[in-house]
Amino acid sequence: MGWLRAIVGSLLAWSGAAAAFVAANWSGGELAARLGLPPGGDARLAWDLTWTVAAGALALWIVARWTPAARAQAMFAWVLLAALTVWAVATLGSEYPSWFDAALLLALPLLGVLAWRWADASRRTQKRRA
Repeated sequence: MGWLRAIVGSLLAWSGAAAAFVAANWSGGELAARLGLPPGGDARLAWDLTWTVAAGALALWIVARWTPAARAQAMFAWVLLAALTVWAVATLGSEYPSWFDAALLLALPLLGVLAWRWADASRRTQKRRA
């Protein structure tokens, strides 16, 4: 019965992480509109980049914090995020300035380190509870 609980918990955490990623990106766009930031241009692109990286961090934190086998799942989530980022840069990179693509790629190691640390902290917390 414990394995079923682990599977359901993982699925819920992954679903929450995906929803949080989308919601954080959407919120950044909505907030920019409400603040009156003009669409387009480097300032808006930097704003969107910040929210995209924050959304990725939020999704990784949710997986690292709320899934069993947090390290493995957090690293798998990071690999998926990295693959998605590399695909996006390779496919859509010509539509954006090179600094934007570089910043997306350079954010990946930072997100990986954060995910590892969050998963490690989650593992220590779970051991104390047991």
